[in-house]
Amino acid sequence: MPGHYVQMEYANDVQPASRRLLRSVFGNGPYIEGWGQYSTQIMIDEGFLDHTPELALTFMKEELRVLANMILDVRLQMLNMTEQEAMDLMQKQTFQETEEAGGKLQRAKLSSCQLPMYYLGWRGWRNVREQYKQKKGASYNLAAFNDAALKEGAVPMTVLGELLQ
Repeated sequence: MPGHYVQMEYANDVQPASRRLLRSVFGNGPYIEGWGQYSTQIMIDEGFLDHTPELALTFMKEELRVLANMILDVRLQMLNMTEQEAMDLMQKQTFQETEEAGGKLQRAKLSSCQLPMYYLGWRGWRNVREQYKQKKGASYNLAAFNDAALKEGAVPMTVLGELLQ
């Protein structure tokens, strides 16, 4: 995700250095993974590549993957989803290639709770932005919100909302 590069540049400047170290070691997964999805969405919303249908379709496919990640992890870890059901979900319902789906299945089996972070974080970023936007009213500025939020480092989304109030 192109947004992760921007996110890491901001993370490298978190001050003081002790706070930067804490954010690096204990960084909040939804903040980090959600930013990648959220930043892609705002690029599209703001007109990147002139709202081309190809980019919109690509992002819709990415949205399917984010939702499938959530479903996959919950069903695999809690509802006894079989490997075949997992592969069918990824390949037949969310159009993932065999290699990608196989890798994701292995990842989901080895690291529960990581895959849902993309969806939870994406939703969290949108919620925090909406709260910030309501608070700021007419003075709301998307770039100012993104800058302020990224300067806080990888905190939990609920904390981020409080820090930006």
